[in-house]
Amino acid sequence: MRNVLIGILGVSFAMAPVAADQVETVDAGRVTGRVQSLSAERVVIVTDKGPRTLALDDVLEISLAEAPDAMTTAGMVVVRTATGDVLVGKDVAFDGKVLRIACDVLGRVELAMDTVRAVYLPTAEKTPADVDGVLRELKLPAATGDRVLVARPGKQALAIDGVLESIGPGKIRFRWKDRSRTIARATVRLVALAAVGDVAQEAKGTLRTTDGSKVHYAELSADGKSFVVVSAALGKWTISRDHVAGVRLASANVVNLADLKPDAVREYGYFGTTFRHRVNRSVSGRGLRLAGRTYRSGLGLHSFCELTYRLDGQYAALVATVGIDDAARPGGDATLTFLGDGKPLGKAVRLTGKDDPKPVRVALAGVKTLLVRVGFGEDDLGHGDHVNLAGARLLRQVEKKP
Repeated sequence: MRNVLIGILGVSFAMAPVAADQVETVDAGRVTGRVQSLSAERVVIVTDKGPRTLALDDVLEISLAEAPDAMTTAGMVVVRTATGDVLVGKDVAFDGKVLRIACDVLGRVELAMDTVRAVYLPTAEKTPADVDGVLRELKLPAATGDRVLVARPGKQALAIDGVLESIGPGKIRFRWKDRSRTIARATVRLVALAAVGDVAQEAKGTLRTTDGSKVHYAELSADGKSFVVVSAALGKWTISRDHVAGVRLASANVVNLADLKPDAVREYGYFGTTFRHRVNRSVSGRGLRLAGRTYRSGLGLHSFCELTYRLDGQYAALVATVGIDDAARPGGDATLTFLGDGKPLGKAVRLTGKDDPKPVRVALAGVKTLLVRVGFGEDDLGHGDHVNLAGARLLRQVEKKP
């Protein structure tokens, strides 16, 4: 991997902070206070009852501030790397060797081109996710090289395969059919780069910044003022803790329920209206939001719904925070039930838009098939039953070391 230079500009990017730092454990416990330090072995958080030390193996996520989702924020220039990093900026340029992106938080970032997979250049009204949607609608075969997506007023967008030569302030140079051509940058929505070489990375987690950037790291440490990050794609750099939104730690013993595809789905609603379940979104298509907090992972469900998952006895428990999505409150009245191999796993949970979200933990030892059911509540109606299984995750069977 070529060396990469990052210059930290110290540019302020103001975001609304959460009330306090939160450390969430693998088994859905939460500790609130202020994170004092972070190392490869532990995190120390100062609570109103004094400092607490948590083993890093037991920590799933550290939340410091709210942050936007870069892929669903309109007008954002976004660069995605081969190792899964997402960099948000105001401008991007490529001189044939190095791609440069000016980020609000990270400053000037330079990337070797073999580490870049996509550059999104949406209009002010569209998001990078909208651009991906346009590309999917074209139903194109696999790219034969680099690919540019060009918008054409009044016509279907055009995708061209070739070799990217440069990205400048007003134009993009692209080689197509053995000829170098100029494309007006204002018409280009996406540049997707061909995969080159081995980009395998064993990341220990993901750091999120307050502008929506996400960086997979190999090493991470922090004190009360800053975070020091080592990344395969970005090298080593230091960032003020005021610009860090949070840290998500990777764990081989945790699987997001949203990452599994159900073996069977059964859904229906009243009067022929059915709300399909959504992955990492509420059924309305917005973020999963409970009590003012947005969750990046989980399921959005609506009565009536049944999702069946094959687990083959691999997991010890399912943990999640459940409730009616904030957008539907105070409406909504539903029941949530879990069944293992056809038998109820605990009591049904009633959820209404007038109640606070609830933590759930479902024992799964030996369970081969899990069924998640959202039924109609005591009102026997489906109005406003926007049920979120926020942060839903499966915990693997693990033997504790003595």
